[in-house]
Amino acid sequence: MKATASSPADTPESLTAQVVALQARVAEQARELAEKQQRLDARDQRIDQLLDYIQLLRQKRFGGSADRVSKDQIALALFDESELEQLIDELEAQVEAEQASVKAQGTPPRKQPVRRPLPAHLRRVDKIIDLSGEEKAALGDDWVLIGYEESEQLATIARQYYVVRTRRAKYAPRDDEVADAERGLIVAPRAETIIPKSLGHSSLIADVVTSKFVDGLPLYRQEAIFSREGIDLSRQTMSGWITQLEAPLTPLMAQMKQLLYAGRLIQIDETRLQVLNEPGRDNTQQSFMWVYRGGPPDTPVVWYQYAETRSGEVPLAFLIPPDGPPPPDDWAAYLQTDGYSGYNALARQPHILGHAACWAHVRRKFVEATQGRKNTAAAHQVVALIGKLYQIERVIKERTPEAREAVRQEKARPVLEQIKVWLDQKAPQALPKSLLGKAIHYTLGLWPELNTYLEDGHIEIDNNLCENAIRPFVIGRKGFLFSGSPRGARASAMLYTLIETAKANGLEPRAYLNHVFEHLPTARTEQAIQALLPQSLKTDDLPG
Repeated sequence: MKATASSPADTPESLTAQVVALQARVAEQARELAEKQQRLDARDQRIDQLLDYIQLLRQKRFGGSADRVSKDQIALALFDESELEQLIDELEAQVEAEQASVKAQGTPPRKQPVRRPLPAHLRRVDKIIDLSGEEKAALGDDWVLIGYEESEQLATIARQYYVVRTRRAKYAPRDDEVADAERGLIVAPRAETIIPKSLGHSSLIADVVTSKFVDGLPLYRQEAIFSREGIDLSRQTMSGWITQLEAPLTPLMAQMKQLLYAGRLIQIDETRLQVLNEPGRDNTQQSFMWVYRGGPPDTPVVWYQYAETRSGEVPLAFLIPPDGPPPPDDWAAYLQTDGYSGYNALARQPHILGHAACWAHVRRKFVEATQGRKNTAAAHQVVALIGKLYQIERVIKERTPEAREAVRQEKARPVLEQIKVWLDQKAPQALPKSLLGKAIHYTLGLWPELNTYLEDGHIEIDNNLCENAIRPFVIGRKGFLFSGSPRGARASAMLYTLIETAKANGLEPRAYLNHVFEHLPTARTEQAIQALLPQSLKTDDLPG
């Protein structure tokens, strides 16, 4: 039988085309599968990230402080790290030695709580309790009174208000023949007060300011308290006092700012503030309260500044103003802040010797990473190493700046090198958006600034002193919520500056404000104004 000719579909060319088409189809399907797998992986990563954040938020909401990590957690997380195993072994050996010492000495007697004596400066009111007449009669003449068994209780009375009645002498001529009789009456001049013709005495204004800015008592609550005492004092009146303090306090603030430049270190932080009635701005827009901590270490200055923005131009214009009094020619200091990039412009100025970052912020991020679902052991490792840095700081806290610098170079630098090696090893492995990944990349991005504190013993390891200074404002903000005007925000910044600087210099705020409000109106010279600075006063100089 004769063979039939092959079909066109069975030609080598057609078969080759079919193979090519099938290969293209397979490649397309493989590409689609790869894309789907990539999307699935990204989804899984996002799910893990969100679960980590959920766990972190639960910890912050219902757990203890995020900055605290137990030693047991660290030990469990680091059992495979030989260097840290040694550290744990040393700690365990120390504990065992202490326990053995206690056993050798026997069980010490349980200490009974001791009541601390009440302050000696408080007025004592005696309350005599004696036997009844019948009981004393029954004793007869065989018993005599030899003294008293004494105990003390702390008591209080409601705030006592009084009225200072100022009586200005008036003189009149005896008759028309007296010289200058045409002048009529001669009246003694008015006493100069912090707020002229105000209803409030300096002591009352100091009390209102202290209650609001130290105790976090909003003006409407103070109004209610005064009302219970039968005193009609509105919140509007008290608010007016606060804003009117801006002008008389300005000369004192100018002197204080000069002290800000007297130290080797300037720390800065900022927090949000809502201010109403700002020109050209909506009431919902956020403004900011900036805080600067500087001056000599033993007589620091804590300065508050209200600004409409969080721009880095704010601290730059404040410390190195383009117009206005310049900083001293010899001023040179280190800058210490958190990781906010807005500070970089200030850090590049000739007056700034270097820019130091905050290790507390770094530690906080790794502690947060320990609350996640994955890589918690790795996060614990860094927390433990940072703990070594802080242990060094606790040891050298009271030493001179020169001694602190020497110890840091010897003890802290090797620990920093350990941390850097760990970061470089873990950075490629950690997911960028995970809690651990964010902590690692945050730290690496600030690594030069995190090493700056090794250069000078005046620099702190963190920015906590400045953060502690801003905390009273944050707490107070929960009560008053907003400032009613830019003028009120500026006045609040001034008062917070005086209060927190007074506290930083060991002065009781109310007593200090009362002293300033009483004496500032008559301070005519620069020396007299300087004498009212917190750095120039001691507790004994203030009224009781």
